[in-house]
Amino acid sequence: MISLTNVQKSYGDKIIFNNLSLTIYDGEKIGIIGDNGQGKTTLLKIIMGETDVDQGIVQINENIGYLKQASEFKIEDILSQIENPDFSKSFFMHLKKMGMKNFSIEPNVLKNLSCGEKTKIALAYAFAQNPTALILDEPTNHLDMEAKEVLIDQINSFYGTVIIVSHDTYLLNKTVNKIIRIKDGDTQEFYGNYDDYEDQINNLIITQQREYLAQNKKIAKIENEIDKLKRWANKADKNISKQGGSPSDSRLASLKSNAEAGARKISSAAKNKISSLEKELNERVAEPEKQPIIRYKLSKEDIRSKIAIVAQDLSKSYGDHLLFKDANFIIESGEKVALIGRNGCGKTTLINIILGTEPPTSGFLKKTPSLKIGLMSQDVYDLPQDKTIFELSTMQDKEFRTLFITNLVNMNIDKTRFNTKIKNLSLGEQMRIKLSELILSDSNMLILDEPTNHLDISNKKYLKQVLENFAGSLLIVSHDHDFLEGIATSELSFENETIKKTF
Repeated sequence: MISLTNVQKSYGDKIIFNNLSLTIYDGEKIGIIGDNGQGKTTLLKIIMGETDVDQGIVQINENIGYLKQASEFKIEDILSQIENPDFSKSFFMHLKKMGMKNFSIEPNVLKNLSCGEKTKIALAYAFAQNPTALILDEPTNHLDMEAKEVLIDQINSFYGTVIIVSHDTYLLNKTVNKIIRIKDGDTQEFYGNYDDYEDQINNLIITQQREYLAQNKKIAKIENEIDKLKRWANKADKNISKQGGSPSDSRLASLKSNAEAGARKISSAAKNKISSLEKELNERVAEPEKQPIIRYKLSKEDIRSKIAIVAQDLSKSYGDHLLFKDANFIIESGEKVALIGRNGCGKTTLINIILGTEPPTSGFLKKTPSLKIGLMSQDVYDLPQDKTIFELSTMQDKEFRTLFITNLVNMNIDKTRFNTKIKNLSLGEQMRIKLSELILSDSNMLILDEPTNHLDISNKKYLKQVLENFAGSLLIVSHDHDFLEGIATSELSFENETIKKTF
């Protein structure tokens, strides 16, 4: 069991958790979701003991296998345990399941591997710990679809507790039986998978909206009644003050006393009713949460040709390692193409050939002269890491700077982060910076290499809407089933050292 009681955690003035209490029971399969910056990874590090809490109690009764994000994984973690035969057997067995049959342990081996291959190694390491619980931080980032299905099978057959931080709704739908949403320093629990969570959230919003509208009508009615009662109370108070003077006989004194008593009674009753109604006004239903509005501006110069790219007898190899051969395909202007295939099959290499940064081994690839390509790579480290967001924005003209900053705010990057160096921002924040730069370019073809890695679910949703409506051409490398659905009009499939186009 994993238990957190009244946990508080802050970084400087930013409160991450405020009196957070959470219990995860043995055997539960939990999906943890929330916008970037809400504290998902911080929660995992608290559970793992890598981050101290400011206040509260953390109790862990599990042997936890922990998958860090691929960028944080170190080969030394494996080297320290590889001599253990039980660990070694389990580690290589899990690697083989995910398609890495010939991996050998060397001190600098990670330098020459793709992000997807690093993720597979990190996953195999987590499973090989013989854990009673698994914590997986963005486990499908960079994974190809085949490896993702293997991971889903492994999670579903794992006997212990599994905690998954992920923006991959396909993975969450296939594996978890509870969703925990982190929002504003606290958590909400929803039973079921991600689709069940969305149904429950939508029902809550509909109910809350109905109650909120009814409440507003009631508030207007109460406020009108209060105004009327105040007028009565004021009139009664004035009547009390008019009863002054000394009456000449007992009959007049009695009449005055009765009038004054009646006025006081009206005044007191009105004020008591006002107090009661004002108390009702303080017991309000909160306004339903609004979905973030993320606005994108994609400008496009026309491609003055029906055909954007032609590949003829295209081949690429590195020494004896053949990626693909004799590839023939056409990409038309306005076509939206998904590049599909296992990690290491040559998708990124084909992108580099299209960009002109790498030559083919044989054959040729021709681009129309009016083609203007914008690239969003999966590596955030090509951003100027020592600059702040404000400094980065000033490298462009005023119009770009205004739209760039506006987009980042609309993508839920807090303005207080704009003076933080890029290297100190989260991966999700850095991906949104790259995305904002791309969508403000004048490109008529966008190439996106794993664009949804590190983006939260709401940003993925809005990016998908924009790409569906983009008038130019798209080349998208992604293993995200739900993201590609509805965008791609065709596929370039990498299989058995060939590239085939399908519609």
